[in-house]
Amino acid sequence: MRCINESSDDEDPILNEEYAFRESNEFDDPVHSTDLHKFENSETGYFRDLANIYARFGLHSYNSRKGTNFQLSRVDKYINYGVFSYSLTFEATDPADGSCFTFQARVLRTCASMNRDDNVKGSYYRIMPEGCRIKSEIPEKKIHRWEFDPEVYKDTLPDWYSDDALLLPSNDQFYQVQDSNILENDWLKLYADLAMYTLKEAYMSLFESWLPLEINKVVVQTFEYVKSKEKLKAGNAIFYFSFKNLNAPPHGLCQDHRVIIRRTTDGLPGHACLDFKSCTGHNIFTLQENM
Repeated sequence: MRCINESSDDEDPILNEEYAFRESNEFDDPVHSTDLHKFENSETGYFRDLANIYARFGLHSYNSRKGTNFQLSRVDKYINYGVFSYSLTFEATDPADGSCFTFQARVLRTCASMNRDDNVKGSYYRIMPEGCRIKSEIPEKKIHRWEFDPEVYKDTLPDWYSDDALLLPSNDQFYQVQDSNILENDWLKLYADLAMYTLKEAYMSLFESWLPLEINKVVVQTFEYVKSKEKLKAGNAIFYFSFKNLNAPPHGLCQDHRVIIRRTTDGLPGHACLDFKSCTGHNIFTLQENM
């Protein structure tokens, strides 16, 4: 990824630069050998967790763009460019016929701050796919820069919605997702897993030790008029997730979480930037763990 050394205060260099989706050597030949992480089949640990969750998100962007349903099988390796850029190579299977393909995906993550009039309005965790492809496909020459047009989605993430928001018949911004729709749209589980991962990322405990998650409620908000059941498909939307981790590592807590996830798109297929904000804090361990 090309580094950008200068930008205005209100610009995010990650979001405002056009990236070339480079040839396969970007996925195979790191600048420094220490940037390459290869996995054994039985390997577990922090870096495996990181690679798996980012590969799932990259694959989700491909499925959304192509209308496919590939499922992650395993991550073979990834190259870490800088602190926040990951070029991943992984295997994924089509459950319809069992066919398996090698994918390459590029995922960016950062802790973002929104600056308006030189005032920091808030900070949060951000993750976005730069591109995902089957390795044998002809590489795209360019991934176009992100264009966040709707003004309302540029600002800091909101607070948790009020109880009245779901009760007022005149308020058509909010829609509580039905349980059946949560089951039918498995990407909602991915969003919840990503949210949980943002909470535990600073700790070296295995991600699977916090799973499974139980989603209690999902409320989606759009500022444009969208029919209730169609809000899940809206490119620009804010999701309010209530979920609980049913397991925890030693000294970890099984507890309820409330996380706000903002999805922002620019109209290009597969472009879906996610911003995460915890409304229950990041203390997911008992006092003994923090001492």
